[in-house]
Amino acid sequence: MSKIRILHMTPPEINNGVYKYILNHMQYIDQNRYQFEFLTRNKKALMETKEYQKYHFNIWSFENTERDGREGLKREIIRILSNGFDAIHLHTSVWRGFLIEQIAMELGISQVIVHSHSTGVDFATKEDRDRILAIHEEYKQQFSMNMATDVCACSKLAGEWLYGEQIPKKRIRILPNAIDVEKYHFNLEKRKFMRDKLGLKGRVVIGNVGRYSYQKNQEFLVRAFTKAQQKNNKLFLMLIGQGELKEYLKNLIKKLGVKDSAICLDWQENIEDYLQAMDVFCLPSHFEGLSICAIEAQAAGLKCYVSDTLSKETRITDLVEYLPLDESIWENILIGAQKDNDRKWVDDEIVRHGYDIRSAAGKLVEVYRGRKGN
Repeated sequence: MSKIRILHMTPPEINNGVYKYILNHMQYIDQNRYQFEFLTRNKKALMETKEYQKYHFNIWSFENTERDGREGLKREIIRILSNGFDAIHLHTSVWRGFLIEQIAMELGISQVIVHSHSTGVDFATKEDRDRILAIHEEYKQQFSMNMATDVCACSKLAGEWLYGEQIPKKRIRILPNAIDVEKYHFNLEKRKFMRDKLGLKGRVVIGNVGRYSYQKNQEFLVRAFTKAQQKNNKLFLMLIGQGELKEYLKNLIKKLGVKDSAICLDWQENIEDYLQAMDVFCLPSHFEGLSICAIEAQAAGLKCYVSDTLSKETRITDLVEYLPLDESIWENILIGAQKDNDRKWVDDEIVRHGYDIRSAAGKLVEVYRGRKGN
């Protein structure tokens, strides 16, 4: 039986939720039956991942953009998509056009899947956000099922964000951002090791994992933390990620006088170990599709404070508390944070809600099995 070849079109940033979603699921899908390939503008970074070293999947790269000329980009897309793919899975957060979708449908690719991973526009300036939002809303109203065979989303809110009223709600498949629950179990020995390694003895660690960006809103957390730390000097802020605002945040921490009580770490491959060292997880995002990191933090047994803009689907355990983006409220919450050396396992709740990677991989396979002619 020949393999089903699935081309994933992905954003250029490697350490983000989209790649986590694909690569997490890839490990639990039959490699003899389904062959994942990638279309990206960042081939070099993808080739440096441990997943590439393990699977050596095909990576397709295109260089043209619509700014360089629509016809040149169109020819390049046709060239790539004419390589015998059974499905193209387009992972997106905001509409800017339908060119790849339209070409894929015209070429008769059996399955053209559009998958929504967000609920907002992630640009630092309001001017850029408003500009992109206007484009998004225009294309959102034009999108139809003539441009895809399947539409998916990581949450109901993410579905509402990308698909207009012309797309029946029953057509939108919710594919949860699932994780390997066992990987994140609370482990007291690992917690002690990580805290010793990071020099956190006696500190109450406030953690955040995510791209340093407008969306993730770490500036808000740094400012609320600074005020809380003045009243509780045991507090320590650990930020983990990469992104365009990293240097800004590092400078802000220095400017606010908490450089001895806060750190901006680069992205870490072993996030599960760093979660062990934390006592509280904070996610004051302006928006999320559905945060994988919030699921991971719950699996690690961490108390999670998240902004009330996030989908209610984020709360898969009673560890999650929603807060408005009011600095004084977060400050007061952080002042009372305590060390947590006795965190509970919440496996059953995560599995029951469908966020265990094994069951979620089965749901993804069901989508691929729905190909025309399969």
